[in-house]
Amino acid sequence: MKRFFRIFEFAVASLLRYPFKTLAVVSVYSLLVALVVSLLLMLGAHRLESHRLLETAPEIIVQRLAGGRHDLIPISRTEAIRAIRGVSAVVPRVWGYSYDPPTRANFTLWAAESVPAGALEFHDGATPVNDGLVGCVVGQGVADVRFLGVGDRLPIKTANGELVAPRVEGVFTAHSALLTNDLVVMPSEMVRRIFSMEPGVATDIAVSVTNPHEVDTVVRKIQELWPDVRTITRRQILQTYDAVFDWRGGVWAALLLSCVAAFAILVWDKATGLSTEEYRTIGVLKAVGWKTADVLELKFWEGAVVSGLSVLTGLLAAQIHLIVFDGALFARVVKGWSVMFPDFDLAPGLDVYTMLVCLPLVVVPYVVASLVPTWRASVTDPDSVMRS
Repeated sequence: MKRFFRIFEFAVASLLRYPFKTLAVVSVYSLLVALVVSLLLMLGAHRLESHRLLETAPEIIVQRLAGGRHDLIPISRTEAIRAIRGVSAVVPRVWGYSYDPPTRANFTLWAAESVPAGALEFHDGATPVNDGLVGCVVGQGVADVRFLGVGDRLPIKTANGELVAPRVEGVFTAHSALLTNDLVVMPSEMVRRIFSMEPGVATDIAVSVTNPHEVDTVVRKIQELWPDVRTITRRQILQTYDAVFDWRGGVWAALLLSCVAAFAILVWDKATGLSTEEYRTIGVLKAVGWKTADVLELKFWEGAVVSGLSVLTGLLAAQIHLIVFDGALFARVVKGWSVMFPDFDLAPGLDVYTMLVCLPLVVVPYVVASLVPTWRASVTDPDSVMRS
């Protein structure tokens, strides 16, 4: 341990002898780490939110198509779906999107009867959603962006141009910020009035299946009953979310290639040779009795110190970028159309995947590049090294 600490102390002292060079390398190194980690953490946070959103989603969503577009579906079809073996619950859902001019955001209006029991957690107001709701309850994002509280009114324009202003009876949150941020829950009669929707139709039908392995069988039977329906499974939605975020992340990853290329040039420059002062130092160390393994260990710890400091600085910068600035650099591309909704706080968290991607990409090449020229110089005769 005493030998290790001596070598480690000498490695730190060697870096401090060239403070501006070390600072420049750490700055570039940290910037690259911050960019890569910010992108990975932002993608991971959005992917986590999407999975949280779909935890309580039904296994199957049945939609009716007309002219290749989503159309309202008759509620009478629920009885035939309920009769299919393996179906545990069938709920016609009434919902839609309403554009809010003051905030330039799309709010999701949802009928109270379609909200799963226990899905919403109220922190202001205590109105039962499925029983006794007269006005509306809003998500935290809607309350923040419209400065709403219990007792205030939320004006909404109907499809006929009329103005309705239900009273806010509660403000809720949920496990997923994507679910609560733009959501407004109100009685189904009010939702139908806003969207001019007839009583006998619904936006779609949610189907719950007892055995998840029977989802495909239930889907096939539903499609055999009505050729004009489209079925969407929870698994398909999850795969779509993952594919979309991977694609959007790939767009930014392609742009980051320039930064990776610049770092590769830095690593290549370090791997092609050492400076005259570094050659002379290695020659002196060999002349006073240092072995090749000792010199390599010294350079390894120099690279490890620079890499460790850069990675920690980069991780801190990435967290600040995501938490304080809401990932402003990548938000427009990663969120896409969802930027029209009220902003929600990200919940970035380091995981094994992020570290496994970051470390081989930036840490290993730099450390290896520090050892290759050092090994070439350390196996050469000390006298010729110092003369060169």
